[in-house]
Amino acid sequence: MAVETQLESPMVGSTLKLDSRPQTPTTRQFPSTASIVLIGSRGAGKRTLGFIGATHLGRRLVTEDYFFQQATGISRGDFLRRYGNREFYRRNVEVLRQMLEEHRTGCIIECGMGSLSNQAQKALREFSKTNPVIYVTRAKHRIRSLLRLSDEESARLETADMSHRSCSNLEYYNLYDPSCDGIDTPPENGLGSNSSRLKYVKEDFSNFLDFLTGQGVIRTSLESPFSIAALPPECRSHTYALSLRLSTIPDLDLDQLEAGADAVQLKIDMWSADLQTIMSKQVANIRRKLGVPIIFHVEDYVFGESSLSTVEKERAYFELLECGLRLGVEYLVADLKYSSDRVAHLVRSAGPTKIIGHYLAREENSWGWDDDNRMIQYRKAQSLGCHIVRFVRATSKPSDNDTVRDFLKKVEYIPDRLPVIAYNLGEHGRPSLIANRIFTPVTHPLMQTTISKAKVRQFLPTAAEAVQALYQSRILDPLHFFHLGASVFYSLSPAMHMAAYRVCGMDNDFRSLQVSSLEHIQQICQDPSFGGAAITQPFKVQTMSRIAAKSYHAKAIGAINTLLPLRLLSNHQSLDGSMHSLLRQANQRGKAGRIVAYYGDNTDFIGIMTCIRRNISPRNVVQPSKTTGLVIGAGGMARAAIYALIQLGCRKIFLFNRTVEHAEEVALHFNAWASGLSSDGKVVHVLRSAREEWPTGFRQPTIIVSCVPARSVNDEAPANFEMPLQWLQSPSGGVVVELAYLPLDTPLLKQIRMVREETQQAWVIVDGLEVLPEQAIAQFELMTGRKAPKRRMRMEVLENYHRYE
Repeated sequence: MAVETQLESPMVGSTLKLDSRPQTPTTRQFPSTASIVLIGSRGAGKRTLGFIGATHLGRRLVTEDYFFQQATGISRGDFLRRYGNREFYRRNVEVLRQMLEEHRTGCIIECGMGSLSNQAQKALREFSKTNPVIYVTRAKHRIRSLLRLSDEESARLETADMSHRSCSNLEYYNLYDPSCDGIDTPPENGLGSNSSRLKYVKEDFSNFLDFLTGQGVIRTSLESPFSIAALPPECRSHTYALSLRLSTIPDLDLDQLEAGADAVQLKIDMWSADLQTIMSKQVANIRRKLGVPIIFHVEDYVFGESSLSTVEKERAYFELLECGLRLGVEYLVADLKYSSDRVAHLVRSAGPTKIIGHYLAREENSWGWDDDNRMIQYRKAQSLGCHIVRFVRATSKPSDNDTVRDFLKKVEYIPDRLPVIAYNLGEHGRPSLIANRIFTPVTHPLMQTTISKAKVRQFLPTAAEAVQALYQSRILDPLHFFHLGASVFYSLSPAMHMAAYRVCGMDNDFRSLQVSSLEHIQQICQDPSFGGAAITQPFKVQTMSRIAAKSYHAKAIGAINTLLPLRLLSNHQSLDGSMHSLLRQANQRGKAGRIVAYYGDNTDFIGIMTCIRRNISPRNVVQPSKTTGLVIGAGGMARAAIYALIQLGCRKIFLFNRTVEHAEEVALHFNAWASGLSSDGKVVHVLRSAREEWPTGFRQPTIIVSCVPARSVNDEAPANFEMPLQWLQSPSGGVVVELAYLPLDTPLLKQIRMVREETQQAWVIVDGLEVLPEQAIAQFELMTGRKAPKRRMRMEVLENYHRYE
């Protein structure tokens, strides 16, 4: 018989039941094609998430209701009425097992409430040994409101729903999406036109699935070595982790905490009867509001002064770590003072989560940095399979900052070494925090004013203070950045980048300069303190011939919008254009020095692709065999738009430009590059006249991107294009992206609003002010190697736009 331990916490007087039975070994390392099962309460949003997940991963959506009807010939309701409860539950389990067995790969499977029976949960528990089974949960009051339940019905449903944790290996908290304000239809009643407004839910769940399936890694494999997506934070220099306590998050406005941190260290420091749900919700909040990896860290004092034995406390500790793994956090801290067997099991069951082996000396005299035991501990973490090792020591002696530096130098000589985090705690340990290169814990100015001093470590620097210290010690140099083009007087780039520098504590500057030739650009960019440039019309294509190395994206597009310097690092380091050589350059981005060549990249397509993906409805999601895209223009931005559509999976793209020869040149470029992506070898087709009928055999476009310049450049006409009405006949509407933003309400957008009103077609409009910061955010990260303060950059556009109206 199982023995349960009642864990009592003096903090809140609540209990957690810990089953002492040996746990079945759990793995979260699944084949990339393994089918994903969604279970949970009615009203949790499983059907909507299933549709989002299926379209994002390109999988088939299988619903239990539909499969039941296919297997039995009648609906579940009719079956229940005809054959009664007993036969219904028996047949329901049979059908569930059949559904799981027949769809082990390539599907998203949504389970109905049949998953509440013991036999169904037994089948799901077995399935979870080979496949992801995700328990979807949601705020109680949301479910109650959506289903219009009484207090008694709500409590009954909640109690039954908790059993889903026992037959799942992952958990996802479905946060409410404010883009759905005003929508009263429960999401489980189908998608319809409402789901086009689920912007944040789509982004949240898609990112969760990317991490789970490894698709995120595949997508970043083509990134340039200068992209922060190309290397995980532990492989970059001077990365920061914002330290947040679980108990303080309700007192914080997470939107305001974006400040250049590369991760959030979530410290579990409280106890509650529904702790798992609280952790699940706050992990979801951090992901949505801050969009950075999470380091899950259970503090020792979470157990308070409980009467637990050492064995019971260890079991409780690893139960909480298991909760972290269920939430799919990117990093998890494991204290290596506990059983090596338990840590090794944790590593084996972690899946894509990386384990940080942790050594902490709270007492100053417990161990020193120059003790040989540090290397023994390092090797132990390595032998257990930890991905990173962290040493933290309390100190009151400034000299300990020298010894920690000496320890790190020893580690540098170890072949195939683990990334090491090492610093001292306390007011005298601050220099070691500044010198630490990986996941340095930092605080935020707002936390210092809104959270009680007892709950904020006063010795922690903010991320901006830590970066400022790197400038003061000359580890980083102030650099000059530019926006270069023929007409940049209305540019919002300086406002965005300068605001980001201030937030991140950087001493750089950013200016717009009008240039007349490539020679003029080269003259500006030869300064040893040149950090990078945003390139605009008409030089995006021309500059390609003057650079030594290009990203995969820039080569495919045939145009750049980001120019970075390549420096002579030392007499022994050659500049050969290889990945290794470029990675060395990327790690020296913050240093001035002699420039010997240039690197080109393109972030325009990122802004376009991000906005299309965010705003397109699931009904119009890209399907290679059906979706048609339309691009207006034939310059550098049009090239980026075509590439964005190809990246999204569109294989039927039409291009219209006033000068047909320019359009044909662009089409020829992409049809040569993407010849293998279409059955006839032709992805891009040229529309020769706006008076032509839409080509037969092709659906009307559901994605339209206008790339006509906002102002006249080199005698090119400004953004005064309107669409022939015959091209706007998509019965499901679509998304229209307008890149021009001066004026913001272009003739095209006025036309689309009129068509939308007259036809009631679901056209979603994305204006230039939404696209602009998305490409600038990616550009900032390429130029600096730092995580961009996205919210601040977006706000800066809105606050400064009126100056140019």
